[in-house]
Amino acid sequence: MRRAMASQVKLLRPFWGRYSFAKDVMAYHSFPLVRAAGMRLMAVPERTYSRTSVIMKELNSKGRRGVNTNFEQSLNNEASKSHSDAVKEVITPMQNTLATLTMKLERLGCINAKDILRAVKVFEGCAGNITSKDYQKLLQMTIRMVEEEYRSGASHVQRVWKLTDGRDDLINEEHIELYLRMCYLAEVPVDPWDVLSQLKRLKLEPNREVLELFMLLFGWRGDLGGATSTLAIMKEQEIPITETTFSSLIVAHGVNKDPQGIQSVLDTMRSVQMSPTRITYEALMTAFAVSGLISEVKRVARQIKQEKISLSQSQLSSVLLSLIKSGQAGTEFENVDYIVGMMEEAAGKIDLSRLMLQCIHSGYVREAVHLLPKHPLIRQNNHLYTNAMVYLREMVHAEVESDLLVEMCNDIRKQEINQYSLEVALECALAEHREELAWALIRALKTAGNPVRQHYFWPLLHYSALTNNSSKLLGCIKEMVKLDISPDLETLRDHVIPGLIINHPMLTLEMLQGAGLTISQAATPLLVVLIQNKMLDQCFEFVREMKSLSLRDIIAPLASIWAASPQRVISLLGVLMEMNRSTLNEGELEPDWGGQFLLDLLNSRAGLSVHQIRPLFEELHKRNIRVSESAVDILMTRTNKVIQQAIRDNLRLVFDPSVGQPLKEEEYNLLPHPNKMNVEELECHLVELRAKGLNTRGTLRRLLIMHASNNNAQRVLALIKEAGEVSLSGGMMSSIMTTLTESGSADSALAVYKELQTKYPSFNVDSYKVIDLCTLLVKKKRTEDAVNILKKYLEEYSRPHAKKAIKRNCWNLLMAAAENQDHTNTKKIFDLLQTNNVINVDAVIAGPLIKARLHSGDLAGAVKEAEYLWKEYKCLPMRIEILVQLTLHSKQGSTRSKEKDNLMQSMLDIIVMSKGSLQAHHDLLFACLEAGQPSDAKKVLQNMGRNVNMQLVERQCDRYAKTERDEPLLHFLTACRGTNTVDQYKIYKALLNLYYKQSAGEKGLFLWTIMQEDEVTPTPPFLSTLASLLAASNIKIPFTVQ
Repeated sequence: MRRAMASQVKLLRPFWGRYSFAKDVMAYHSFPLVRAAGMRLMAVPERTYSRTSVIMKELNSKGRRGVNTNFEQSLNNEASKSHSDAVKEVITPMQNTLATLTMKLERLGCINAKDILRAVKVFEGCAGNITSKDYQKLLQMTIRMVEEEYRSGASHVQRVWKLTDGRDDLINEEHIELYLRMCYLAEVPVDPWDVLSQLKRLKLEPNREVLELFMLLFGWRGDLGGATSTLAIMKEQEIPITETTFSSLIVAHGVNKDPQGIQSVLDTMRSVQMSPTRITYEALMTAFAVSGLISEVKRVARQIKQEKISLSQSQLSSVLLSLIKSGQAGTEFENVDYIVGMMEEAAGKIDLSRLMLQCIHSGYVREAVHLLPKHPLIRQNNHLYTNAMVYLREMVHAEVESDLLVEMCNDIRKQEINQYSLEVALECALAEHREELAWALIRALKTAGNPVRQHYFWPLLHYSALTNNSSKLLGCIKEMVKLDISPDLETLRDHVIPGLIINHPMLTLEMLQGAGLTISQAATPLLVVLIQNKMLDQCFEFVREMKSLSLRDIIAPLASIWAASPQRVISLLGVLMEMNRSTLNEGELEPDWGGQFLLDLLNSRAGLSVHQIRPLFEELHKRNIRVSESAVDILMTRTNKVIQQAIRDNLRLVFDPSVGQPLKEEEYNLLPHPNKMNVEELECHLVELRAKGLNTRGTLRRLLIMHASNNNAQRVLALIKEAGEVSLSGGMMSSIMTTLTESGSADSALAVYKELQTKYPSFNVDSYKVIDLCTLLVKKKRTEDAVNILKKYLEEYSRPHAKKAIKRNCWNLLMAAAENQDHTNTKKIFDLLQTNNVINVDAVIAGPLIKARLHSGDLAGAVKEAEYLWKEYKCLPMRIEILVQLTLHSKQGSTRSKEKDNLMQSMLDIIVMSKGSLQAHHDLLFACLEAGQPSDAKKVLQNMGRNVNMQLVERQCDRYAKTERDEPLLHFLTACRGTNTVDQYKIYKALLNLYYKQSAGEKGLFLWTIMQEDEVTPTPPFLSTLASLLAASNIKIPFTVQ
């Protein structure tokens, strides 16, 4: 090892003295990978490389100049060809495939593995016609897929590269570089020596980018000999050594667990006066992590902190992934927690989602589950079924062992991340056809005491039935019986028996009995399946052998096949009814099976026609099947006049008033349920219930709420007084108060609230209901009553615990007070809520205090209020609104006063103090736009120069579009003319979205006109949206849509 290290130093020293070093420390900030304006199919976090991320970014910033920097431009150029050129050219399948990928990349911003697989199949079918240009585009698309996919893309990379077999003309330096880059990102096992020999065979010289990729690959393989040979080639070609090269050597020594070698590389860097940056520090932490020297990792972290060098989130994610993959997470994951702590302290938003997905697909599932609570979104949504669903799905897809997955699901439940984790995993396992895992999860559900429903087994039964293996299907039934879950009628009828041989029903019944079912469980569904398959001979044979069947479940299937064999179906019905009579107890009335048959027949797909009535009734009469009066009434109400007359004419054949009612009569009941009644029907129903002396509580509650929602306060109060025989509960009165509040009946709501306090003094009304009542009173100019009610409530009852849940209600209350131009009462309510710990003060909840000042025209007070809020609560609400009013105020009158200028300057100083000067400039810019002062906005833009933050600009433009405010956007266009500091396309895009939402075709056409005047080139998606808007408005499209 030391010999290899010495040979490296000996080889590099003359080279270092001769050539300058390319210290591109800012490589992290220049990452020209192809991306489409931040558009995503799903919320996948920022890409985290599986190895040293900044080293890879360093290479991309240098190596892609000749490969991918013009990739987007070339794609856009191809997408913008005229229609006439497309007609003249003959589009090959490969070009068509590439065009499809390009379109998806532009519209969705990403390409998935299935897209690449489809493209490769097309290329394989045209292998002899592949051009070097088409192949390079396929490589570029593949690397986009590898960068975005968190699942392994190694097989896709190898399949793409296999297209070069026997086609040396397809390979050049750029293709080699792309291939090596994909292999590095997708962790495809590749030997750089093989690639080097291929380059020699093709008489190609490896360029700087290829050699640096060699260094990366050798570094992660721990091949110091290969790294030394690569350095020799770099010396021969006079290629300068960069910090990235040293970082690769550091990683190589780390893989070989050689801390002395790592130190020697650092000493060499110092000897050539190369100061380490965060690229080197990331490599050091990674190298010590894979070496298992956690103390050294922490030492480097402390050194970074002392030198005030901050690693980015992606760098720390890369270090953490290397730590986990090297098996150094710690017995209690303490090493993982240490790096996560660094990420929480680092700048930027912590996002562990992609890292966890990579851990799952690399086999480190426990570490991924340990990281779940650290993810911000996970902590906030632990009540959702979908919380952490993507990680459970990927565990199933990664084919995690059943026992381990069950353990992880239980762990997720214990951490209260997702109480339905077992159900989610089961759903994914069934979708992935992982039957063994599904059974393990069902057993875990049963052990945990969770309900195991019948439909959980249906996919498993379906998969077994597809194999045409009866023993496997019956084995599923045995497993269900072992779990004490008896298959119900629907499961057996639709998912089990259709997969069995039923030509001999008694043998089939024996098979089901052998699986653990009883005769009573299996006989009825078996007969139903026989009937559905119109196997009437087997039906008669089977019924003769049976003693008891559920006629209720058999009637409807019989009715559905009646048209196919009317006489035999009625005969079978008669046999079944005779069997049922033998099971009746003495004095028990026989249900109306004949009437039920007629009702099911009427509701069947075939229905019942006039000419069928008499033959049907005659056959029923022949089999001694009678129909009750209730069934006849329902039949008469559900048929037309012609059929009604036919029934009357033949009714004497089947009518028997002594027969009982149909068992499903409630399904045909024409009287609506009270929940479906309107106000008039409820009033009548209430009278009826009172007359009969029945319970009126439910109907009265429903009627009270409906009258309250209709703002019929007098009737509500009258019903409350009339309810002498029914004592209204506290919950019922609370619901009535809420409904009256929502309908705006302040007096009635207040009366109910006072009566509730008198009648149930210990009843604790929900806090949001009281706050909403106070809001209504404030809107009705009864602020003093609202303050008294709120103060008394907060003194007598417990404080609300869920502050987030009532934040909106509190804000509504404060805004109602602010809109009354009453700052005193607004501040009084604010202090009342804040001192009682009902709210957490932030920019949203403190906004009404500023609003009250602005509504009353007190600009000086608004500025002072803003300063107070910043000093007291570290929040600064409504900055732009204050600046807008100050701008408008400064324009009033012919001259500008010193007082006006001082107010503006004071507000800007507050913003600078709290948010920084750059944010203050942007706030002033937006304030000028909203105030209708484009000339002032232009001056602000000129003062800012190239410091304009396009993210802030785009966010504000989107806000204007969502609120449908086009004037500030049009003023923005005016202010931007003659400057090159703002991308005007973002403003045009926001305006187009606004006009599209408004269906304003004329404005859209005007937008196109001024766009041409400003010489702004629209993108194809922009033109497509504009064309749709114009076409919907019947306006001629003045351009060609491709």
